[in-house]
Amino acid sequence: MMGRPSRSVLLERMNRMLDELRKDIASGRLQTGQYIPSEVALGKQFGISKESVRQALDKLVEEGLIRKIRRVGNQVVGKAAGTAERAITDTDLREGAGDGTTDGVRKEMFSIPRAASVTRNVLKLAYYPVLEHEAILIPLIQAFEQRYSGVKIELLPTPLPVDYAEHGMADVFTVSIWDHMKLLEKDPSLRIMSEPPTGLSCYPKLNDIFQSADGRLSAAPFIFSPVLLCYNQDHLDACGIEEPNENWTWYTLQKHARTLSRELGVQGFASHVQSLNRWPVFLLQNGFRFNEQLPDRIADSPDLWESLRISRDLIHGQDKIRPLLSENDADIEHWFREGKVSMIMTTYFGMNSLLDSPISYAAAPLPSLRNNDTLLLVTGLSCSSSSPVPELSRALIEFLCGEEAQRLIRRHTLSLPACPAAYTVQDGLMGNRPSQDLTPEQILEQGQFYSRLNIKPRIIEDMRDQLKGFWSSIEDEIEAGERLEQLLKSHS
Repeated sequence: MMGRPSRSVLLERMNRMLDELRKDIASGRLQTGQYIPSEVALGKQFGISKESVRQALDKLVEEGLIRKIRRVGNQVVGKAAGTAERAITDTDLREGAGDGTTDGVRKEMFSIPRAASVTRNVLKLAYYPVLEHEAILIPLIQAFEQRYSGVKIELLPTPLPVDYAEHGMADVFTVSIWDHMKLLEKDPSLRIMSEPPTGLSCYPKLNDIFQSADGRLSAAPFIFSPVLLCYNQDHLDACGIEEPNENWTWYTLQKHARTLSRELGVQGFASHVQSLNRWPVFLLQNGFRFNEQLPDRIADSPDLWESLRISRDLIHGQDKIRPLLSENDADIEHWFREGKVSMIMTTYFGMNSLLDSPISYAAAPLPSLRNNDTLLLVTGLSCSSSSPVPELSRALIEFLCGEEAQRLIRRHTLSLPACPAAYTVQDGLMGNRPSQDLTPEQILEQGQFYSRLNIKPRIIEDMRDQLKGFWSSIEDEIEAGERLEQLLKSHS
């Protein structure tokens, strides 16, 4: 195990990082308006901690070379006249730098002007990083640049593409239905989103979710997936368990999960239940609607507690000594890929990690409670209303959502293309794919959006946080119910 570098070595590495960044800015390799590499990436490159990177970058802020933008990154702003370059000294290390931000930067946050150096042939695309894998985004962008000679796409991978658009830093941005709901709650007119190109071929239901309060289309559907059940066929065959079908309930799944756990020594079923893309499914399947239940005590609603009880039992109700502890949905998919789990609650987005795996697997609709509804997840593309290149922005969306690009997504990923014609592609499908699959018609019939629950997204987020004790079995339904009741009162 490597020890921490000595103080002199740390100083040398920090100053070397600063020198290279200054040279990149002076040479134009990093231009005004662009972002330097992330603090994590710089730390790995120069062998220093993220805290040391932050402390060193304060010097570039003092020199007027960069500005720190909360939750986004460090943006190049040019060379400030009369500001001398200064190396990191031993005194700086003794004084420390806290979290690497000054009070001025904290106050500034996003309140900065759009970079004046943006040219008309540069298009800024802010997108979720997972789309590089889930929608082969980089090759698609390269294909667009080849078709539109002279156009350069500036890629801005970020978990917060809507924030980029809100502050004029993106011409085109990706938006999930969850982020769209949160934006709609804040601004029902969706002023930051201009209408996407018209005439795009798309499953009509997917357009329903991307609309402003007055019915204006705000984004073009790009890819989608239901929450579904994925299972290891070899595991089920070894235990003589029939493959999941429309007659399975969650109680059927729990029974078979115990058999798999007992006979194979694996986790029979796993799900990152507390995910915002998982636990609301149980509410949908029980027909629970928040606006119908709010007048009564939340703890007295049998529909709610049956839903939550099932989600808790799926964590604790197996024969394994202890449940799997997951930080996110990707952990569950990783364990499934390694053969440690037999059945998982996942999406086609997550199943993309299985394309290069050797396991034999299949997909099926989720087991049911009172109905067989599932959650439908969609990622869309939107034009920023503040973009100086609106026609070029629409051209990019038209290309990415057009049949040619959508067919490539179909061939190279498991993500479902929003264009119906693309799904008909059966030749040249790449990778290890599920032997049994769902049809778009089946998915769209059973798939529902969060909006069906009639509750604001921030309340769902707060409920998730309050339910952690219940899911961990350290609180009973009475205690958890009282917490939820207080929470909902605070939001009323």
